[in-house]
Amino acid sequence: MKDFSKIAEELAVLQSRGRWEAGVERMEYMLRRHAADLDRGERSFLCGRLGYFLHFIGRIEKAVAAYREAIALAPCLAQQRKLYSDYLMICHYLPQLSDEELAERHFAYDRLFRPEEELHHEREVHRRHKKIRLGYLSSNFKAHVMSCFMMQLLALADRSRFDVYCYDLGGCSDAAAEQMKSFGNNWRNIVLPEAKDRARAIAADEIDVLFDLSGHTDGGHGLATLGYKAAPVQLTGIGYMSTSGLKAVDCFLSDRFLDPPGEGDAHFSEKLLRLSRSHFCYTPFEKIFKSTVDWRLHERPVFGCFNNSSKISDDMLRLWHALLVRVPGSTLLLKAWKPERLQKRAISLGIPPGRIEVRPMTLDYIHEYMDMDVALDTFPYTGGGTTCEAIYMGVPVVTLAGTRHGTRFGLSLLENVGLGELAARTPEEYVEKAAALASDGELLAALHKNLRRMIQRSPVMDGRSYVREVEAMYEEIWQEWLAGRE
Repeated sequence: MKDFSKIAEELAVLQSRGRWEAGVERMEYMLRRHAADLDRGERSFLCGRLGYFLHFIGRIEKAVAAYREAIALAPCLAQQRKLYSDYLMICHYLPQLSDEELAERHFAYDRLFRPEEELHHEREVHRRHKKIRLGYLSSNFKAHVMSCFMMQLLALADRSRFDVYCYDLGGCSDAAAEQMKSFGNNWRNIVLPEAKDRARAIAADEIDVLFDLSGHTDGGHGLATLGYKAAPVQLTGIGYMSTSGLKAVDCFLSDRFLDPPGEGDAHFSEKLLRLSRSHFCYTPFEKIFKSTVDWRLHERPVFGCFNNSSKISDDMLRLWHALLVRVPGSTLLLKAWKPERLQKRAISLGIPPGRIEVRPMTLDYIHEYMDMDVALDTFPYTGGGTTCEAIYMGVPVVTLAGTRHGTRFGLSLLENVGLGELAARTPEEYVEKAAALASDGELLAALHKNLRRMIQRSPVMDGRSYVREVEAMYEEIWQEWLAGRE
């Protein structure tokens, strides 16, 4: 189509201004009225963008359908891979999707790779290394929630045993990136368009163990790189909620709460590496680290959730409505990209207008945790960084734990902090636990006073013990490969 670049520019402007509904209307019009004028690549681009915009306004099922069409129309393998990763991310928002169905959708990702294109690694070459060459691959070496969970791995690496390389897919140079660069690791910027070229760049450094920290987020560029077997031993975890689906990835980092021994293995194409405590190690952003807890008990209980508003499904709103009914006079505090839309949807599902407040998403929001008494986790797409933030700010979190890895982040964090009793196994128990906590002013006051100290002293913030246990696993899987037992 002539001047298609102008349409792409128009969509970029709408995205930058957060005008998601206008973008959806524009793309649906183009696909409906001008389909014959668009080639496959242009239609694939529009369907992919449509899925992205629909996700931001909570129309998840339509977003999934748009991504599926975009994948089918994609003119090249690289574009199919990116769109498929975006599609897998969206699937986590679907409450009706079974654990088995989600796993099978991930396993299908492997079909987009050809084993004969994988790079080969000679054991004798790698045996020459005096230290294990360890690589971390991510597009989030910047002020991003994932930096809170990778910081200690980079800062406290045992450099007597490991040569650490950071492979930056984003090329950002903000303050967080500069801090991570200051730790003395080898830093490589590999913002290259082709996954095979990125893999070759990593292989040229003769990396022994490569850890992807992004999974299928950000278009799955890290996983696409691993698909070419950039290193002889490859693993993922921390930055994603499910299996990579790739046979080229050997291991997935987990813990005994996320995937209890004997459970969950069938949902992974990788071997599960279960840490004895938390698979998360949290480092607060400086603004959060320096914040103070100035909490007071509200006259009427305030429940709150600052998770990404896309995680707030109609089923979640119905469950919160049942909680508000269970606790007379209580209110609900949320944040959203489009506050009016979420408020309207909540009211349509029965929540009285006077009992819900939806504030706009902002970057400077940490002090707003003082405006709630009890934080509520979402399901099936649970919180990670927001759960840590809430606890660090002295607000207890009630979570609903499912049966698969990504639905148990809240459970793992709470168990490690010493609050496992706030993890529910059923929706009914979730309501009861939240209601009971909100009605116990003495317990709430004690938690608000002590939670920061509890998380600071817990495995969730014990960086040294965490890094040593993870590195011991690196050594074990590396020795297995050298011995030919992988």
